[in-house]
Amino acid sequence: MTRIILSIVILISISTAANAQFTKGSGLLGGTLSYTSSKTDYSNPPDNYKNNYGNFNISLGKAIRENAVFGININYRPRSYDYQAGNGIYKNTENGYGIGIFYRLYKSLGKEFYLFGEAGGGYIGSSTTSKDSLGNKVATSNSNGGQIYLSPGIAYKISKKFFIELSIPQLFTIAYSSIKTKSGSMTTSSSDYFNVDASLDSNPLSNLGIGFRLIL
Repeated sequence: MTRIILSIVILISISTAANAQFTKGSGLLGGTLSYTSSKTDYSNPPDNYKNNYGNFNISLGKAIRENAVFGININYRPRSYDYQAGNGIYKNTENGYGIGIFYRLYKSLGKEFYLFGEAGGGYIGSSTTSKDSLGNKVATSNSNGGQIYLSPGIAYKISKKFFIELSIPQLFTIAYSSIKTKSGSMTTSSSDYFNVDASLDSNPLSNLGIGFRLIL
């Protein structure tokens, strides 16, 4: 619920944007990095569940009016995680990627701080390899799909043309994916997924991204 309230407040605030900093025609080059790690203890069998997730984003945009930027972004999402099946623990390595468009609005908060909200969408894909506890490859999978998202944050002006940012990557997401899984050379399954994620039960401060924006 905290994230939903935060989204509403940000959208209302940005809709009344003033004190323009990004003038029409300005180009913006930017990037964002976020990382999340978690660990859960198993009681039977005694082992640990580990999840490491990164998100790297590079974007290029242009101010189509004061404080409003439209552009394209490229995304890379490496992830490693364990899962339990029967009495065994399997380790997955996933490489996610995507390309899409975005629209971002800024509002000046004073003293060189800015509030922003970004909405975007585009193609997403991934490739995953699963190995057993001995390191033997047991399965591979590939996914293709698309998503739309909302991501808010805070920017701080370091100099006339350089800003640093704190963001909450993909605060709200609607996504579709088609996944094909192979064991050896045989296709064992094909699945389609549709997901709406508002992260109602999570802490918005647990997945902050650090980024920058350079006015060209």
